[in-house]
Amino acid sequence: MKYTGRCALILLMLTGCHRNGTWMDGQIDPALRDKMNELNSQVLKDISGRNISDLRNISSDSLWSSNGPNIEDQLLHTQTLPDPSTFKVKNQFYLKFYGADANRNSTMHRTKGSEHDYLLTFQPINKETLVTLGYFNQYPESFALTTSYGKYGDNWKLNIMQIGLLKVMNRDAIDWYHSAQKDFDSGYLVDAGNDLLLCEQLLKPAGGLLHYEKEKEINELDQKLTSAITQRYPFPLTDSLVSTKPSIFKISLYRTTEGYYPFILYKTKYPLSDSSALSKECDAICAHLGDLFYGLDKGKKYLFFRAYSKLDPAKMDEGYKDFRRNGKFPQTSVE
Repeated sequence: MKYTGRCALILLMLTGCHRNGTWMDGQIDPALRDKMNELNSQVLKDISGRNISDLRNISSDSLWSSNGPNIEDQLLHTQTLPDPSTFKVKNQFYLKFYGADANRNSTMHRTKGSEHDYLLTFQPINKETLVTLGYFNQYPESFALTTSYGKYGDNWKLNIMQIGLLKVMNRDAIDWYHSAQKDFDSGYLVDAGNDLLLCEQLLKPAGGLLHYEKEKEINELDQKLTSAITQRYPFPLTDSLVSTKPSIFKISLYRTTEGYYPFILYKTKYPLSDSSALSKECDAICAHLGDLFYGLDKGKKYLFFRAYSKLDPAKMDEGYKDFRRNGKFPQTSVE
């Protein structure tokens, strides 16, 4: 989800009364923008501090009755909390609708002829609504924060709060889609699969409220890629290029603070206690990786491997040995 301050957002809505309308960014009364920023600062402070009681006080009854337990659970158990100092506002809106236009669906459309265009749709439950699209960075991820406040008497209350993945390694869903398409066209099927995995994780930065206009093309590529990978690589796949013939059963992504890298999971015949033999076997797998999975060894700073001696679906988080190798084998490796 990549945003630039120059991109305009147009509300596609008919208004039936001169009092009704939508104001965007600099069109909004400065006092209202100050209020939005104040409310967002409080929400970010409550989230980063896991302050459930204060967040409840700023929230509407409708939000808390429908999502309160889920919000509490996420705040108590999430390992990554936002840093309020990194928060940036992308766009803000003030919606004011009375009479027949009140409580109708509102659709905001970012339209600059960009492939990153999206739709943001929701149904206001108040006659006056403040909406903010913002984000905060915690590399290698960036997270979107979408908030909507409704006016209850003289007070503004939080009606909608959505936090979702916006970017990975400074690239949004559309960027990863293009990488997947390029790798697919080049025959780098596993890389394309990993690219599309990241793309799909970034498609819903505001839950079901936000949709990219290229979702149809992304789904079509997903279908073609799934079919191609299934035919080319029927996992589990025996690596006959290595004398010990390890069985590779999954390739995914490994997250580090520097970014995401290919992650090869396989079953070995060696006991996990034999670190020397396992390391040599990993070297051999890495040396022939590009021969088995075309393109997977190209342009990668690191490659990560995980060896299992037994495959028990109930115990996949235990009983393994991890290795890291530099992308250009056989440079110095690190276990």
